[in-house]
This record gives sequence, structure tokens and C-alpha cells, in this order.
Amino acid sequence: MWHSFKPKNAEWYRWRLNGAAAYLRRDREAWRAAFKTVPFHCRGGDFGGPEAACPPEDLPVTRAWGAGESVFLHPYLSPLPYVLRPRERLRIAPGRSCRFAVALPPLLRFELAPERVLAEEMPFTVSRTFVGPNLMHGEICHSLSLVFEHCAPRHDDVPDDDDRAARRGTGEAPSALIHCDITVVNSTKSMLEPESLTIHPEPLSVYVHRDRLVTDALALDFVDGECRPRVERTVAPGHRLVSAGVKYRAGESFARRSVDIIKDITSI
Repeated sequence: MWHSFKPKNAEWYRWRLNGAAAYLRRDREAWRAAFKTVPFHCRGGDFGGPEAACPPEDLPVTRAWGAGESVFLHPYLSPLPYVLRPRERLRIAPGRSCRFAVALPPLLRFELAPERVLAEEMPFTVSRTFVGPNLMHGEICHSLSLVFEHCAPRHDDVPDDDDRAARRGTGEAPSALIHCDITVVNSTKSMLEPESLTIHPEPLSVYVHRDRLVTDALALDFVDGECRPRVERTVAPGHRLVSAGVKYRAGESFARRSVDIIKDITSI
């Protein structure tokens, strides 16, 4: 699915992406690509490809040119941050933490090489939100309802009553989505009840393991009203790297882009 593919000349191919789809055709050095997009909440379980299939006639087609026989369909995290909003109340006691997994919609690119992009699209459409203290200081983000795949206390330190909603797992594992393990740490002296969680994707890499897309584990540490995100760990050996995250220089911090997601969230 995510490996290189040599398409036959003058034939359309389709990748099935959990309700969405990507199409590609090669005519020597001329390429045509099309994407069928679906709302993120309407995704399904149909996944596979590439296979011979023509796109619907009403689907917009992108044209590009490039020499090469092999093409990749590569998944990336979106360049925009993801804002996750829990569907139910999430409470974490002082000094406690909880861990859960989320599925993030990817940005997909047809590539002849990492520097030669033929076409790109987010196959799952999501709403946007604005994060920042005011309209002059902030950024546009993807807004997602937080659906827990699984959630567990870290070192048995989250009481059942404080984390009952987050313990409910969906069991969903669509392969076109990028799965991320997140730990939320309450390093404050009061009960933490975040209305949303922000993921900045720059330092996170994307890997493939048995047709499942995963990214590095992320920790969101709340200290004195500030969220300090960090990469908690990378994935296990045997996972194939698809796209590498940004590596900060000495003295730089991922936390420099963190925002107060309790006080400074504004939606539009």
C-alpha cells in the first residue's frame, strides 16, 4: 500500500482509503491524479490498493509532469496543528497522568521522489479552528472530536472516577489514518480539566508497520497553566520510516510553540 508502485502506461489505478480514494494515471511522463474526499466522521473500513479503476467523471483531475516509472503514495502529518476536543469531560488529578491513542487524518502525496510531488490532498475533510489569545497572535488548526481508541492510567495513577470517559476504547484501526499515543500529565496543584489538546506535528515522524500508520508518542505536560509538549519516545525497531519530523537544534524547544489550551482557545 505505502511502498513504491510501477503503474502501467495509460491505465488508471485506485487506492481505497476508508471511504476516501486516490486515483493515478501515467501517460509516459505525463501524470494525472484525482482524490475523492469524505468528511472525517464518515470514514469507513474499506482499505486497499492499488487496483485498476477509473475515477468518477465528476472528480477534479490534477495534471503533472515528471520522469520516472515508480511512484509512491506517501502519508504525512498535516502542516497545520491538530486541536483535539474530548467528547466527554476529562479530569486529571494533580500529579497524575493518563495515556490514550488517537487517529489523525493524514496529508497524502503522490511522489516520484521525496522532492518531486505530483499531487497532494487531505482525503478526510475536517473543520478548522483558531488557537491564540487574539486574532493577531495565533494560528489556524484542524479541529477534531477526540475519540479514544484506548486509554489507561499511567502507573495506575488516574482514578476511575476522574477518567471514566477516557477509558472507553473504540477498537477502530483504519490503516489510512496516523495513530498517535498521547500522555497528558498534570504537573499542577489543581484538577486539570482541559477542553482541548493541541498537537504540533513538526517533530513527529510517520512510520509504517504491517500497513498501519503510526507516529512518535507525544507527552503534553501541564505546568503552571502552560502546556509543554515533547516527544516522549519513538516507535519500536522494525517500523519503516515514511516521513521524518523536524529535528530541533541544541537549545531549541518544541515547547516554544505551545499555547495555553485551557485559557486561550477561540473557535471560528
